[in-house]
Amino acid sequence: MQKVFRQSVIAAGLILGAAACTDEGEKSWPSTTTTGGASSSSAASSSSSASSSSGEAGAGGNGGSGGMAGAGVGGMGGAGGAGGNGGMGGAGGGGGGAPENPMNLTVIIAGKDVKLDWVKSAKPTSRIVRKEGSAPTGPDDPSASVVYEGPGITTTEPLRNLLPTTPNVPRTYHYAVYGCDGTCGGDPAADTLSPTIMQCLAGGGYNLFWRHASADVCSDNTGLGTAANTSYPDWWKRCDANCPQGQPPTATARQLNPTGNMESIAIGNSLATRGIPFGRMLSSEYCRCMKTAELMNLVPIASIEQNQDITYYVYDEANRCNNTMALLAVEPPAGANTGLVSHGGFVCPTLGELAWAEAAIYKPNGMGGSTFIARVHWNAWDALP
Repeated sequence: MQKVFRQSVIAAGLILGAAACTDEGEKSWPSTTTTGGASSSSAASSSSSASSSSGEAGAGGNGGSGGMAGAGVGGMGGAGGAGGNGGMGGAGGGGGGAPENPMNLTVIIAGKDVKLDWVKSAKPTSRIVRKEGSAPTGPDDPSASVVYEGPGITTTEPLRNLLPTTPNVPRTYHYAVYGCDGTCGGDPAADTLSPTIMQCLAGGGYNLFWRHASADVCSDNTGLGTAANTSYPDWWKRCDANCPQGQPPTATARQLNPTGNMESIAIGNSLATRGIPFGRMLSSEYCRCMKTAELMNLVPIASIEQNQDITYYVYDEANRCNNTMALLAVEPPAGANTGLVSHGGFVCPTLGELAWAEAAIYKPNGMGGSTFIARVHWNAWDALP
C-alpha cells in the first residue's frame, strides 16, 4: 500500500514538473521572440544576468527514507534572455558633387542685355563663347567671340553686340559654355538666341534714317540759289505754306500736308509705346524735315540738331549720300539710338528709294561703316517683331 502511494506521489511530481516546463517555454514576451530557446538578437548573448534560452525544470525531490514521501515541487524554468536592440540604420550617403561638364545654359534677353545662366562644372572656371550661324567648334574656335571667362555661374553681355534676325537675313547666335582648369574643354552646355528688330532697338546702338513725311504743299524754289550764293538767305528753312493757285506764292519751300503730320505723330507714338530709346535726333534744315522730327517727339524739340550734311541741294549735294552714310556709321549714345530725318531725291543705295515717312535702319560696325538691317514703312512699326 505504501509502495503504491509512493509511486503515485512520484508520478504526480513528474507531471507537475513537466507542466511547468511546457508553460514557461511557450510563454510570449512582448519585447523579444525566442525560437528553440535562443534570442532573435545576437546582443542578447552578451547579457551576464539572464540565460539566452529557457532554463530546465527542477527535478522533483526524493521521499524521505522510511517515511511518507513528500511530493517534490518541480523547479521553475529559467527566464529567457532579453532580445537584443535592433541595429541602427546606416548614415545617408553624401550629396553628389559638381558635374563633370557645365550644364543647363540658358540665354535670354533682359532689357538692354543678354543674360546667361548655367550650372558650373567641377572645374574652377568657365568659358562662354558665341558664334553666329553655327555652333562653336570648341572653346578656342577662332571664329567665335569669348563672352565670359571666370568662376561665376551667371553673366550678361550688351544686346547691342548682336544684330537682329530679319526675313531677308535670318540670324541665330550659338552660345556654348566649357569647363576650364588651366585649359578649357569637355562637352559644353549650349543654347541659341535670335533677337528681333524691336528687341535690338530697345537695347540701343542703331541709327534710323527717315525720309520726311508726306509733303506736297507748295514747292522748293531752288532758283533762289544755294546757301553760298542766294538772293534769299535761309529760304529753305521757312515754314510758309502760302501758295494759292493762280496767285504769286510767298512760300519758298515744300511743306508737310495733313497726312504727313499724322504719319509723323503715328511713328513717334509707336516707338514710344514699344519703349525704343533715342538719345539724339538730326534733321535737314528744311522745315518739312524739322516738322517731321518735332511731331515724332522722340527727343525734346530743343535738342533736335539741324545738320547741313543731310540737307538737300543748298550745301554739298554731290556728296550728300557719302556724308549721310558717314553719319550712319557714328555710334549712338550709350543705351540709345539716333534718328535722322532727311530727303530722298538722290542716288544712294536704299536711302534714295525710300517713300515718304519710311525708315531705313543701320547698325554701326565699329570700323567706319554700318550694316543695313531693314526698311520700315510708317505704319508697320506696331506689327514689327
